[in-house]
Amino acid sequence: MVSLLPFVVGVGFVVAAVGGLYEVTNYTERQRRDERRLVQAFAYGCLLVAALGVAAAWVGLQNADLPFWLFVSLAVAVVGVVLVQRRLRRRLGVD
Repeated sequence: MVSLLPFVVGVGFVVAAVGGLYEVTNYTERQRRDERRLVQAFAYGCLLVAALGVAAAWVGLQNADLPFWLFVSLAVAVVGVVLVQRRLRRRLGVD
């Protein structure tokens, strides 16, 4: 049996992270080169959120509740990625 909440949360975060990674491909090569550190931080943050989302989905498949450490890790990673994304968009003039 699948524990629905952790599974849905995990899949949702994986989808959001993949969407963030797709956003990076929309920037030009010059934009990516000019803001290399922010682009890297954003991409690695999206990969971290995707990995934590896979972990949350796996916990859901094991019919268990979402552990507190995983919930906190997801929250901190998402907040960090959103802050980096806002700064990146502001620096590139996309917003």
